[in-house]
Formats: sequence, structure tokens, C-alpha cells
Amino acid sequence: MVRGLTLTFAGALVASASCAALAQPAPVVDVEVSSDIIVTARKREERLQDVPLSITVVGEESITRANMNNISDIAQQTPGLSFRQAFGRTGGGGGAAVRPSIRGMSSIVGAPNAAFFVDGIFVSDNIASYQLDNLQRVEVIKGPQSALFGRQTFSGAINYVRRRPGNDIEGRVRLSAAEHNSYEASGYISGAIIRDVLKAEVNGRYYDFGGDYVNEDNGKRELGAQRSWNIGGRLLLTPGPNFEAIASVGYSNDRDGGYVYGFRGSLNNNCFAPPIVAAIPFPRTPTSRRGFYCGQIKNLPSYAYNNEELNALGYNGLDREFWRTSLQMTARTDSGWSITSVTGYNRNESITGQDNTLRPSSTPSLTVEGIETEDLSQEVRVMSPATDRVRGLLGGYYYEDNTRGGFSLNVATNQRRPFLSEDGVRSRSIFGMIEADVTEAFTVSGEARYQWERIIGSTEVLGVPDQTLPSPTSIRTANFEAFLPRFTGRYTVNPDLNIYATVAKGNKPGGFNNFPTNARPEDLAAFEAAGLGTFGEESAWSYELGTKGQVGALNFALAGFFTDWKSQQLSRGVTFTQLNDRPNSAVFIQNAGSSEIKGFEIEFNARPTSWLFARLGYTFVDARFSQFYDDTTEEIFDTDGRRSLLADGSRNPLDVDGPTGDVSGNRLPQTPRHQLIFTTQVNTQIANGIEFIGRTDLAFESRRYVQVDNLNWVGESINLNMNLAIEGQSWGVSIWARNLLNDDTPLVATRLFDFNRLITRVNPLTGLNQTTFFRDFSVSAPRKRQFGATFEYRFGPR
Repeated sequence: MVRGLTLTFAGALVASASCAALAQPAPVVDVEVSSDIIVTARKREERLQDVPLSITVVGEESITRANMNNISDIAQQTPGLSFRQAFGRTGGGGGAAVRPSIRGMSSIVGAPNAAFFVDGIFVSDNIASYQLDNLQRVEVIKGPQSALFGRQTFSGAINYVRRRPGNDIEGRVRLSAAEHNSYEASGYISGAIIRDVLKAEVNGRYYDFGGDYVNEDNGKRELGAQRSWNIGGRLLLTPGPNFEAIASVGYSNDRDGGYVYGFRGSLNNNCFAPPIVAAIPFPRTPTSRRGFYCGQIKNLPSYAYNNEELNALGYNGLDREFWRTSLQMTARTDSGWSITSVTGYNRNESITGQDNTLRPSSTPSLTVEGIETEDLSQEVRVMSPATDRVRGLLGGYYYEDNTRGGFSLNVATNQRRPFLSEDGVRSRSIFGMIEADVTEAFTVSGEARYQWERIIGSTEVLGVPDQTLPSPTSIRTANFEAFLPRFTGRYTVNPDLNIYATVAKGNKPGGFNNFPTNARPEDLAAFEAAGLGTFGEESAWSYELGTKGQVGALNFALAGFFTDWKSQQLSRGVTFTQLNDRPNSAVFIQNAGSSEIKGFEIEFNARPTSWLFARLGYTFVDARFSQFYDDTTEEIFDTDGRRSLLADGSRNPLDVDGPTGDVSGNRLPQTPRHQLIFTTQVNTQIANGIEFIGRTDLAFESRRYVQVDNLNWVGESINLNMNLAIEGQSWGVSIWARNLLNDDTPLVATRLFDFNRLITRVNPLTGLNQTTFFRDFSVSAPRKRQFGATFEYRFGPR
């Protein structure tokens, strides 16, 4: 690993040096430099260097220069943020489809631990296809942000800040073409309708990626295909110096083929094989084992997805429509007080087509489902003058989301069976901050949020086509209250050096696990007896000590952190028998005991000359369970078919092999221990008004364990991107490469079942024999190497 990383690092340096050798002094490029950046991480504009928080900012220029398309690209620019998307662009709300991990706080199922925002408005759905063309910057705020940002931010918040229209007419058009039938066109135009009073922007984007893996089902290179188009607009009203309102609306449409995802096959398992005592009608074992794989999980040699059969039914891997709307209004007084109202409304209609076998077949097993969700948020806050020695804010927040309903397709008849749903969230909170300059050098602040949440879960009933929809049954509700404080101290050594310390609490509410409606009564009773109907709230106290500063042309930020995490929400896969006596499986959320995370983070950026910019970031995370007994891990090691612990947590006197499910000391899954980023950018004037720019971006992540057992993992990944551009006053042409080293480390490996091989084993929940599946693992493949070119035309002020 070290040798490979060293060679790659050296290669990036050589490439940059080759460009630098051509360079001569030229006008300074607008690359992000810490002391120049303004952020809104605490609900007001502040210099990044002055904010006592760990924040990485990815600006508009980096988004353009590094050819960024989505949140995965943002993560490769952000030490401490790791983002892996397993199932293409399907899914929302986190879990297996969306895995943001900030400083080791990862999630496997359920809601993510870090939340996404657009201009401070919470985004509940999948943000993978959100266009980056209309952004001014992305702020990645690390550590619990619950006090000011609210729900689902107890590991951090990722805020997309959009560009604001100005008085002058300006715009841009970008056209790109690349390997794998990839094409993209985007642009915007903005300016004043009434100068100084009413300004507007209209933006749009079309993106088409033809796929980079051959589909073994039909021999076509089409797996991973994605298509999106987005259109949006903004109106900025400033009738006077003390009032402004900005309204935004955006629409996006995604249509994707099958994603690059496949099963390894249980025949490839190499450890903890179940002892077989009979073979008819299925292999039978007197234990709970189903076989396992130990070691590194690598990319598969081939993938398949039954796209044509899905298309014949009239569906794709994904069909999705988003509507996003917002209105923000701010009124100010001459003395500096302000009141702000922020309203957001989002609606999502999504249809997913799933190939369940993921192998070539003329009679595939397909699942097609649709769902409609919406969310509404309203925030009002009052803020005192930022120049006062004692200053602060007070606000209130309301949020609700609703699952309206959807359908499940009967594939045999191609008929939709619709359903209604009452699943949802109701969240209310009050929050505030007070900050005081104790001396000219020492500042303290306290922030807090008191939050009330109501979680609603319902059991949906599938209706019959063309008949009245049945109402949901078994509507359950749970209420959660939380007090979420943060305390901060900052000492200004001099204008170029700050030291800060923070203590903060974050939380994520609990909820309901939905039991399968087609399970046998004895299995449902076993689920209930095991306490799988609900899962509890998780919370974390986080402590951080850091410094930010500038020495000449070098800007730096260093931080050490410790997190005490309680009742982490993790996954537990269970198998059950359907009413038709066929086996099936379900995934539930369970709570771990406790975990501890220790680590540090460094980030440097420098512009030693007018033609060279360099950036280095590194994060080390030691994230481990301090107390957790995992029933699924016990099944892996089981030799006697008896549970080690009873439902009340006491030892089972009949157990022989002992408590083998204790994973205390193991590392948390789906998060790297080491993360490194390195960027260089050089520029030189090669003719009058014409400039050459070369950029190299390297991102490294160490291995990730698949699950809490730490028995298997995906290996280290090294992603190298390069971009070479020639720019005039109003135009630019670039050639670029993504994943230049063609790194094929899987994005994610997931613990699942082999639905093609049955085994009879002892059900650990009931102690009875159960026909179920051998254990299997799935692999989600990364994008392959890609070369492309981009043309850009700009008009207006630059």
C-alpha cells in the first residue's frame, strides 16, 4: 500500500512539475485560500479562519477546474468526508444507497449521520444528481451541527451555497464530451431585470452517460448508464437597503439503466463453512452458520442486469422527478438587527426497477416499485448586530416529511398495485446562540437546540388495480425530545492565528422497523420478542481542539477530535418464512452499545508564487466499538445451534460455544482509517490574453470493513484526476482524465444472501430449523478511467 501510494504521489508531483516548468508569472488564479473565504456555517457570514469549527470549502473554481459532477467528487476534495454510493443513484435518506461518513461516523441503513442542505434548507432525498453548475461553494462542516442545523447532523452538515444573481448581464455555456458515450451541456444567464431592485438567474443542465461496463445479459456496454436534465431559476428582490427576498425553483429528471452491482456467489466463501449433516432436500446444518468470506473483497470480473426485460415492461433502473422550491426573506434595521425567514418545499416521485438475480437470464426475477414523498420546512430567526461585543441569535424551526404512497408492480401481469402511506416525521425546535468577546483576544459562545420529534410508521396494504385504495394499518407513533448544546472557546493569538475548542452533542432519533407483511405468524412473534419492532435514538458527545492560521503564503488548519457515541444504529439481516413456505429476508435497524472515535485532521494550502497553488489534506480516524454484542456475528462463529445470550441479555445455560458475538474493539464498518487528498494547480500566460492551467487531484482512502465482524473489507483506493486547459478572456478549452490510474476498488461491499442456494439451519431467534439462504456478499463497482474534453464560453464580467 505505502509503495503504491508513494509512486502515485510521485506521479502527481511529476505531472504538476512538468506543467510548472512551463509556467511564468501570471495574474493570480482565484483558487480558494482560507483567509479569503466567507462561510455561513453559523447562520451568518464570517471569515473561514475566524469560525471555531472544522470546515472545508470547495469553491466554484475548484468545481470547474476539477470537473466535479456530484457529491462523490466533492468528497474527494474534502479530508474527513467519505462518500460511497452503492446502488447507482437510487434510494434516498441514507443507508445502503447513500453513505456519507464524516470522521468515522458512518451509517449502513436508515437515515444518514450527516445531512445535506441547499442554502441552509434540509434535503431529505438523494442529492447525487444535484447539479453543481449553479453553486458558489460547498461548505463541509465537521462534527455535530445539531445546535444550529438540527436533525441528522450529529456528525456534520454539507451545505450547498448557490450563486446569487447580480446587476450585470453574465453567463456561461459549457459543453463536454467523453468516453463511454458521455455528453454534458450546462449553462446559466443572470442579470438585472430592474437594476439594483430585481435580479434573476436561469440555469439548466443536460447530462448523459452511456455506461462503462459490459452487460453480460446482452453483451452491450451499458451498465451504469445515467441521464439527467435540470432546470432552475432564482429571483432576488432588493427594494431597499434593509430588505431582500430570494425565491428559487428547480426541477430535475433522472433516468438510469441498471447500476454496476453484482453478487460474489456463496460458492466463493472461504471460511466458517457450516457442517452439513444431510443433503436432501437441501443441505442441513445443526448450527446457525451459513458460510462466510474472510479477506479482501475485490471487483467482480463481470456484471449483469436485465435491462431489456425491465424496458419491455416500460420501466428503467431508475425514473425520478424532483421539485425543489425555496423562499428566503431578510429584513434589517439600521442598527444591524435582522429577522430571516427560510421556507423550503420539496417533492420527489421515484420508480426503481431492480434485478434480483443480477445474472444473465431470459426469465429474470424483477421488482418494480414506486414511491412519492414530500417535505416542508420553515425557519425563522432573529439576529443581533454582528459587531456587538455580545451578540447572538434566536430561532424556531418546523419540519415535516410525508410518504404519500406508491405502488408495487405485479411483474407477471404488468399491473400496478398501489398503496397509501402515513409514514412521516414531524419535528419542531427552538434554537439560539450567544457569543461574547471576553477580551479582545478571547471569545466564548454557547449554542443550543431543544427539539421535539414525532416519528410515524404505518403498515401499507397493496390495493387492487382500478379499485379503492386501502388505508394503512397498524399506525405507530414515537416521540423523541432532545437538548443539543455546543460550547466553544476561541483565542486569537494574532490576526493570522486562532486556537479553538468545542464540546457538542448530536443525536439521531429512533424509529420503527417494518415487519414483512407476508411472514408466518411464528416469525413475526419471534421478531417482536427479540425487540426488532423499534430501534432507539443514538447520540454522541464530540470534543475538538484545533487551530487555524496563515504564515506567509501558507494557510493551515489542524484539529484533534474525540467522539463518544452511544446506541449507534446498525443493520441486522434476518431471514423468515413466507406464508407460501418460501424463504425470504429482511433488514432491520438495531442499536449498538457504544463506540469511541479518536483522530486528527490537517489541511494546508499555499500559493508560494503567482503561478502555483498546492493543497494537502489528511485525516486519521480510529473508530472502534467499545461495547457491542452482535447477534449476526454470533451466527458466523456458531457451533452448537444455541444462542449465547437470552432476550434479557443474560447467558444461556444451554449454550456450549460461549458468547462469540462480542465485537468490542472492532473497527466501525464502512469508514476508512486514513484519508489523503493532494492538489496542485499551475497557470502561465502563453500569449496575450491566453492562459494555460494545469491541475492534478489525488484522493486516497485506506481499507473499509464491510461489517462489524471485521472479517472482510474492500481495499485501499487511489483516485487521480487531471485537467489541462487553455483559456482566453471569454472562452476555455480543456482536456481531462478521471480515475487516470483506472483504480477498480469496489465502492462498497454489502453483506447479503445467495438467493440461488438454500440451506436448512437453526433459526437463532426461535431455536427451530429454518430453510434459508447461504451467506453472500455483493459488490458495487467504481467508474472506470475516462478521458474527455470541455469547451466553455463566458460573457459578462469575470
